[in-house]
Amino acid sequence: MRIDLHTHTWRCRHATGTVAEYVLAARVAGLDVIGLTDHAPLPPGLDPEACYAMPAEEFETHLAEMADAADAARAPGDPKVLVGIEADWLPGHPGHVEGLLSRDDFDVVLGSVHMLDGWAFDDPDLLDSWESRSVEAVWREYFSAVADAAASGMYDVIAHPDLVKKFGHRPAEEPVALYEDVATELARTGVAIEVSSAGLRKPVGEIYPGPSLLRTLCRAGVPATTSSDAHRPHEVGIGLDEVRVALAAAGYDRVVYFEGRERREVPL
Repeated sequence: MRIDLHTHTWRCRHATGTVAEYVLAARVAGLDVIGLTDHAPLPPGLDPEACYAMPAEEFETHLAEMADAADAARAPGDPKVLVGIEADWLPGHPGHVEGLLSRDDFDVVLGSVHMLDGWAFDDPDLLDSWESRSVEAVWREYFSAVADAAASGMYDVIAHPDLVKKFGHRPAEEPVALYEDVATELARTGVAIEVSSAGLRKPVGEIYPGPSLLRTLCRAGVPATTSSDAHRPHEVGIGLDEVRVALAAAGYDRVVYFEGRERREVPL
């Protein structure tokens, strides 16, 4: 089963393409399932340039567009369209994400960590900020945030679980203890992780998560899904073959997707 659980449209302001174009691209790519998962609106002040997520005033319109697309995709060969959202873990803004998710519109909710104390560490325009920070400390803070996000109960899937490596900043030694700790927490909570081809298109040039972390997650029994994190229609489904190879090499033989926030398990 070919699943791409993570995609973005023009609504997030750093991607292109409409909902309809993404669904068409999924059909052309031969996908069985596509998740429409634009970035949820951020609290005032966290996105001053309006380039990280959709504005709050567009949220309801976007939900309606996704619901219409899911209803319309009924012809033979159409992919199953999942109404989803990617919502940042924002412990400094209690109640914000919970408010956005307090409804039954969603098939799947992706949780992600893009900010540490307001610093968008994966923003190329803020790359210089890495120079004044300890890579080891950033990695510890990042994986602690991932574990906290999983424990919150708000998310079905943790997106790009080692996004912190995006620009190639890595500790001097593989942080095995961090991997084991986050895998234990994900297994305890039942939250899945995505295995994403997006890292292949980033400076790090590696699937999210990397081989060592992915093996650790598999040993812990953490469920996994597949994604492209497409930000353009032509990226839908891209790299899924490499993702499936990585999953098999790590020991996975099954993957998951979600409907009505209920987990569905299928053979890899």
